[in-house]
Amino acid sequence: MLNPFFSAWIVLSFATLLSCSLDASFSGNGVGTAILVVAFFKARLVLMVFMEVSSAAPALRWTCEAWVLIACTAVVATYWVAPMFSHS
Repeated sequence: MLNPFFSAWIVLSFATLLSCSLDASFSGNGVGTAILVVAFFKARLVLMVFMEVSSAAPALRWTCEAWVLIACTAVVATYWVAPMFSHS
């Protein structure tokens, strides 16, 4: 069985490659949204595995889970709404 840290590192590496390939070969808001979601997925993985929040007290774990979800939603929503207020 693989070490959980090594497994997480592999997943993080592939997620980074996915973000880079999306950025280089596609365009549009959907791609930007996908890259942001991948970034927050990576942040959650780092929190849970490397910072060991998954084995912490339930209150801390749920606070971190909520933070990732709320922050991701806010950033993605801002990404989609901001162009409406652009004065170009």
